[in-house]
Amino acid sequence: MPYTNAILDKMVGPPFRVSMREYFGLKMPEIEKLIEIYRGVYEEGGYKKCKVFDGVREMLSDLKNAGKILGVATSKPIKFTKLIMRDFDLAKYFDFVGGASSDASKEAKRDIVKMVLDNLKVEDKSKVLMVGDRLYDIEGAHAENVDCAAVLYGYGSREEFEEYKADYILNTPADVVKLVLG
Repeated sequence: MPYTNAILDKMVGPPFRVSMREYFGLKMPEIEKLIEIYRGVYEEGGYKKCKVFDGVREMLSDLKNAGKILGVATSKPIKFTKLIMRDFDLAKYFDFVGGASSDASKEAKRDIVKMVLDNLKVEDKSKVLMVGDRLYDIEGAHAENVDCAAVLYGYGSREEFEEYKADYILNTPADVVKLVLG
């Protein structure tokens, strides 16, 4: 399967099954086999190649210290999300972590955003801000009537964020803090 770094970057965000079908034209039996292989490698330590973007720890600390309730809504399987958060010492910042199920029964971003909002017992969505770096984050937030700040320090582009009508487009984690805390 030939691929480029540009294709790999586009695969960040959507469920793996969607990416494999969309970018490589694979069918479900092939996709399921690739997922099995990928997850095996990822679980054996591949997830440790992830990196925390510069300024994110400070952003999370500032928001948490200001008393903000923080949640995660990711299309990544929850099992791997929790490994990453534990090993990168990020779990302490979050009140709830929601991710995709391993069996694809819950992988749509909208469903995951709803699950996080429900678990955090959000009553006033006007006080919620979803921060994300792909169009799927914008779609998931807007499907649940939540504002979305799209961040340029991730994998998406300004053009993508403008096309999908992000409520805010921010350059740095410090910009997120300024927006939230004023």
